[in-house]
Amino acid sequence: MVDEADTPPQPASASDESPAESVTPPSADRKVVSLADVAATKAASNPSAGAAAPDKGTGGGKPSGRAPKAAKQIDWGKYNYLLANFTLIYGTDTVWDADTRKMLKISNMAHAHGTDMVRMWKAAAERKTVQEEDVVFDPTGKCAAHCINLYNGFATVPMACTEKDVKPMLDLLQHLCSESESDHATVDDVIRWVLCWLALPLQQPGAKLRTALVFHGPQGTGKNMFFDVVRRMFGKYGVMVGQNELEEKFNDWLSGKLLVIGNEVVTRQELFHNKNKLKWIITEDEIPIRAMQQSVRWEANHANVVFLSNEQMPLILEDGDRRHLVVYTPLADETGLYQRVKLFLDDDGAAKFMHYLLNYPLQDFHEHTKPLMTQAKADLQELSMRPPERVMVEWREGFLPPPQQVCSGDQLYRAFEAWARRSGLKWVDDKSKFTSTAKRWALERVEREADGSRKTPCIEHKVVQLKDDLKEGGRSAVKCWLPRGTGPMNGVSWGEFAASAVAAFELPLGRYLRSGREDGSYDKPSEEEKQP
Repeated sequence: MVDEADTPPQPASASDESPAESVTPPSADRKVVSLADVAATKAASNPSAGAAAPDKGTGGGKPSGRAPKAAKQIDWGKYNYLLANFTLIYGTDTVWDADTRKMLKISNMAHAHGTDMVRMWKAAAERKTVQEEDVVFDPTGKCAAHCINLYNGFATVPMACTEKDVKPMLDLLQHLCSESESDHATVDDVIRWVLCWLALPLQQPGAKLRTALVFHGPQGTGKNMFFDVVRRMFGKYGVMVGQNELEEKFNDWLSGKLLVIGNEVVTRQELFHNKNKLKWIITEDEIPIRAMQQSVRWEANHANVVFLSNEQMPLILEDGDRRHLVVYTPLADETGLYQRVKLFLDDDGAAKFMHYLLNYPLQDFHEHTKPLMTQAKADLQELSMRPPERVMVEWREGFLPPPQQVCSGDQLYRAFEAWARRSGLKWVDDKSKFTSTAKRWALERVEREADGSRKTPCIEHKVVQLKDDLKEGGRSAVKCWLPRGTGPMNGVSWGEFAASAVAAFELPLGRYLRSGREDGSYDKPSEEEKQP
């Protein structure tokens, strides 16, 4: 039996013609129409528009004893509007509204357009339906014609200009990068890299850069002013987020985005917690989109990421990082730069800067171009080191008083404990964790020969078997740290070499452990101390 509650109301008709045949069905190639457009042609396209829906009756022709209900009037214009603009996402209770370009639940559609009208839409054979995977974000425009593409072009219209016209923005970028010079790159190199990074997603919509920009430094330097202009050029495809958005369970703010600006997204307490979330946005081709009261769906990731921060340590960067260009900004400008930029923006500055970037020469810059090494990045990598990594660097570079020479694992750990106490660490890694972290640091610290080939690790951790006459305390082997280039020579066995080296390291280690100086340094040993 058909449930009358699910049967759409029908218009009155003197013939046996089905009411559905009186409705103008939408053609397959019909464009999106608005309610105003439909209302204007409502009477012409629907001869039965305004007809009263028949009363359900009382059944069997028997009088009910009640007055008949007033006939319902059907708005056929709105009905056609729903058919033309709403598409059901198959397997979900979600629809796509092509007029407002939004996704919403069917229940919310009913709130907006009426329960009876939505019932008619649901029952209509002409209702449009797409598979969940056919809802895409494709700025390249290569998706199939039947897909729902969340991208429909930039709203900002570029305004033709010369390089002189955008000088305030270039001066602001020059100021922000003015202290980024290093042994590997000049300030001009860094500025050009940043401009290429900004220009590529505009010149090639959908380009997914596998790198991110990090601008951090004192407050009031113009970081937000510069990148807010860039965000405006992307319109609804650009977003600025903070800590709250990253920690939210729902991340639909990330859907359909080409530029994501993280403003103070990490503080010292959340560095490790958010590290993988941020890395995913930078590197992955697809990301899950979770919206409230909607099914999780996967979407192509075209988001390019910028981090802005006033913190000294905005992100955790590993040694050998290949994803971030880091710029440490100087103190605020005092020459009126910010006022010049403001006047530029009031005079269609965003549209002019967009034109400049759309015509900026990229040369060989591409999505996978590696970021430049700046001094700010080197400093941030050092700050990001774990204590075992830091002590290995200091030992390697000669800042740790015990010299870099062959020693046992126990000896180096004792030196680490003393260093940790003098550095004010509240928690000191145990020996197993220290050794594991130090071994990984040595293995992943890549150094190259002049011809580009990879060198052997700078320090090796090796187990050395001892001869019977060298065994101490029942030990038959010792774990040693061996700097590159060290080892037995002239027929000396590994066991003899290790025993001698460990004994030699004990003297400087003992002086370091007994030293009361804050930096752990000590005077050179006297001739008497040198005697065995």
